Amino acid sequence: MAEAELDAQLETLVRRAGRTALAVVFLVSAADWIGWATGTVRLTRVFPSWPQVTPWAALLMATLGMAILVQSRRGTRAQVWVARGLAAACVAVATLFIAEYATGLAFGLDGLWFPGGVAAMQRPWPGRPSIQTAVTVLLLGIAVALMRLDHRAARSIRTVCLVSAALIPFLVTVVYTFQALSLTEMTSVTGMGIATAVSLLLLIAATFAGRADANPVAWLLARPDGLGLVRMAALFVALPLVVGLSRLAFLAVGVEEGAVWALSISAGAVVIGVAVFYLSQREQRLLIDRALLIRERQDAEARYRILAENAVDAVIHVRGARVVWASPSVRTTFGDSSWIGSEFRRHIHADDVGSVGMGRHRTGTAEPAVERFRIICADGGFRWVDCRSKPYVGIDGNSDGVIAALRVVDDQVEFERRLERLARFDELTGLVNRAEAIARLESALTTLGGDGRCLGVLFCDVDGFKRINDEWGHAVGDIVLASLATRIRECVRPGDTVGRTGGDEILVLLPAVRDLDAVIEIAESIRHRAAEPIFHPGGMIHASLSIGATLAVPGESATTATARADEAMYRAKETGRNTVVQV
Repeated sequence: MAEAELDAQLETLVRRAGRTALAVVFLVSAADWIGWATGTVRLTRVFPSWPQVTPWAALLMATLGMAILVQSRRGTRAQVWVARGLAAACVAVATLFIAEYATGLAFGLDGLWFPGGVAAMQRPWPGRPSIQTAVTVLLLGIAVALMRLDHRAARSIRTVCLVSAALIPFLVTVVYTFQALSLTEMTSVTGMGIATAVSLLLLIAATFAGRADANPVAWLLARPDGLGLVRMAALFVALPLVVGLSRLAFLAVGVEEGAVWALSISAGAVVIGVAVFYLSQREQRLLIDRALLIRERQDAEARYRILAENAVDAVIHVRGARVVWASPSVRTTFGDSSWIGSEFRRHIHADDVGSVGMGRHRTGTAEPAVERFRIICADGGFRWVDCRSKPYVGIDGNSDGVIAALRVVDDQVEFERRLERLARFDELTGLVNRAEAIARLESALTTLGGDGRCLGVLFCDVDGFKRINDEWGHAVGDIVLASLATRIRECVRPGDTVGRTGGDEILVLLPAVRDLDAVIEIAESIRHRAAEPIFHPGGMIHASLSIGATLAVPGESATTATARADEAMYRAKETGRNTVVQV
């Protein structure tokens, strides 16, 4: 059994025992008043030769029980003050009775309840609780009034009063068990009744149980052997009671007085011995189970520590907005050891903070939420991570924040970006490839004509490119293409598109131009810039472009527009190359 489960079991046992004790007190008090109201003597005393429970004693015990019950729960401030008022009233009444005994005077309280019944009692002051009961109620009332005060002095006074109050009823209970009333100068009509003594002991126990967060109960609950101490105390208290009850049983069956004590002590020893053996065996099993659990936990912690220290992923536990635990791999991965206690958002790149949810939008699925964002490193840089997060479930089965595994994916991100670039761009020239250029043309055609602006299309072809390759080699040809691509980009506007659509063919898209003249102006700028010498390690090359220029027509397809520009480009080649022809 887990240590936490043992503590919870013991605390539940204490609280449940306190409520049960109060229920017994209420039952005894109610039965006593019914006995006085109906004249049923058996409800007011256990044996005819023992003192009765007076109406005042029953009322005081029930009132104290109600005050204890109210303060055993986390009630409102008003409820606590009502309970204190009830306890204070009991203290005041008990003080009056003690004063009556001390002065020999009667203040008129004795016959307040059931005067006819109590008058029949053969005692000097009928209806009044015994001096033993009054003193116990006084001490217990003070403790109950201080039950919810947590000052050091209040706690000390409460504990002293409870321990002192328990002495008289405990002694009385033992005396009744051994039928030694003469030891306490109690007769059949004076002194504390057995039901009163037991009820007061139950009230004292309920007062202790009502403040499980205060000593000595809190000390008991905090000890790993708390349950064993409770059993030991129970056996200590039970021993004289078992011996006394055994004596009564032997006397009832006719055993001679001389042999009763030997038999009762032997019977008590056997009963307590059996109980000790049973409880010790049970305790031994619990200790063995706990030792096995501790060993399993240590093994699990060792395995977990090895996994955490050698994990590829950085693992964190986030509660609310803060990191409450981080694996050692966090420091080796990000170079920052100040994660624990910090806000998780502080470690996320500013551009990614708004998009990181850490599983807060999950819908109860068992699959972890997966996100990709950047984590800031100690050196000021950042690393891309794939974050897999899911609710963290504690040992009690309740959700306690989020557990997340951060895996560095810098290489994967770079590879994916390179793939994306290869899918859209020409690796040699850095221009967009044919598919991307045509896609942009088709997109521009869908919005053409709405604002009166035109879309210019230029189709460029390198003059004599085959001769350059044959004469200088393909490496130089690549230099020529890359140089021409750079020069074309320098001649167009920021929003224009330059794409390589073939071996030496380049498509230029000029959105939002005024007219064809603006297109021709840009085309001429490109032609002049391309005709400048190109230097390479083997010398210098002169290259030129033949350019076909046209305006796209609203509603036409990309194929039609590029075909018209292509036709104009071929006319430029036929007219002598290094020229611009418009269609």
